[in-house]
Amino acid sequence: MAEYILSIDVGTSSTKTVLFDTDFNVVATARKKYDTSYPHAGWAEQPAEQWWDALKENTTNMLAESRVNAADIIAVGIDAFSTTVVPVDDNGNALRPGLIWMDRRASAEAEWIREHLGEELWEINGNVSDAGNPAPKIMWIKKHEPEVYDKTHMFLHANGYLVHQLTGEYSMDISEAGLSQFCNTKTGEYSDVLLEGCGIDRAKLPPVFNCTDIVGKVTADAAALTGLAEGTPVIAGSMDNVAAGLGAGVSKGGEVFISGGTVTTNNVCLDEPKYNKNLHVYPHIVPGTWITAGGVDFGGAVIRWFNEEILELDGYQELDKLIDTSVTAESSVVFLPYMVGQRCPIWNDNTTGVVMGLKPHTSRRDFTRAVIEGTTYGSRHVLSIAEEEGVEIKNVKITGGVANSAVWVQIFSDVLGQSIEIPGAVDLPPLGVAIAAAYGVGAIKSFDEAIEKIPTRASFSPDAHNHAYYSEMYTVFRNLYSNLVNEFDMLAEIDKKYGKKRT
Repeated sequence: MAEYILSIDVGTSSTKTVLFDTDFNVVATARKKYDTSYPHAGWAEQPAEQWWDALKENTTNMLAESRVNAADIIAVGIDAFSTTVVPVDDNGNALRPGLIWMDRRASAEAEWIREHLGEELWEINGNVSDAGNPAPKIMWIKKHEPEVYDKTHMFLHANGYLVHQLTGEYSMDISEAGLSQFCNTKTGEYSDVLLEGCGIDRAKLPPVFNCTDIVGKVTADAAALTGLAEGTPVIAGSMDNVAAGLGAGVSKGGEVFISGGTVTTNNVCLDEPKYNKNLHVYPHIVPGTWITAGGVDFGGAVIRWFNEEILELDGYQELDKLIDTSVTAESSVVFLPYMVGQRCPIWNDNTTGVVMGLKPHTSRRDFTRAVIEGTTYGSRHVLSIAEEEGVEIKNVKITGGVANSAVWVQIFSDVLGQSIEIPGAVDLPPLGVAIAAAYGVGAIKSFDEAIEKIPTRASFSPDAHNHAYYSEMYTVFRNLYSNLVNEFDMLAEIDKKYGKKRT
């Protein structure tokens, strides 16, 4: 009898549902899009009900179209964007729209934590206080919406909300513990020091589970609404980033997963948590491992900007030609990609993009290559911090839009001095949480058993000469930022003073 695993991937613009067989082949998929609300500058909200509606619609349609018997689904796993806060009442109903990962309204609360609990937060949690994280957001709700706080039975993450809708059980998966700012990242347990310091009632927070733990089973009511079979096990799930890492085959210390999307995220697997104020750190899906991460906040997005605003090309075909015909070291131009401010590893909201090295013979293709190289230097910065902590970098995987350009991936390989593989699987977060679910119900005995089945689409090896060149250019890249820190602040003040007069 065939058996299947159902994955639900909650994203910012849509929820995707994927049905896998136990060899992790995709059997069927469904997707439902939705919108984000921005009530005020810096706010970003989504009603939790739309994730539930998407799950119900996707699952019902997918089961009907695939003709898979729901009774043959042995497990359900859910991954979602991180650091979301959904307050629910004692029936599990959302009391207000969820504050999603990009919501920045709690900046004052995050600053208060830095000033009053900075050392305790660092020693216990290992992360810098940030407005996007749950603790500052919950403090904001308590201060500005006290009636919501008082009525709240549980504060949930997005995947925890859906787990409850399916099972009636409350949970927080351990991968969310690090960025929560109220957990001990080493143990995944709640910290009384941080909770009391932030004034957050521990009774309003759900129990923490390992990502692979079975939290509960699909209830009769949920089965009637989704088409799933009553009693189907549901695991705690994870944040999308660690699910993508496992989907890429990253499960051991030193292995690296780079996601080259709008933001270029650089994730290093650790055998033990290492606290570094330049990087995030949180538990991975694989028990006994952690992820340390940093990004280039305007990574892949910089190419879209460059194409539309500077090159003004109608499409990407000519841009691809410029990239493909560019040559290493033809024109030593260096580009800082920090155009929208930059979180870790430099934590500076005042940064802007910088170009240095323009010459009369600098061509469009030289400039295009410099923009791409700048994003890869940012990735090298993140990985170099991990190396300074004693981590041996190995088995680098890369996915996202970047993976569609062989030239770009080769530049990554040359800049990092590392061999790079592109996983053959396309939907990495659903695959990762499917592996977690399979492990949770005992369908696989080890993560390696599943990782061995992930195909490799392409492999790249570094060119020694190019790596030597890029190493010298990387030094210029790092020095350029260090030498301009004051000027970034000056520009920010000028923008505040004169910016409103611009049309």
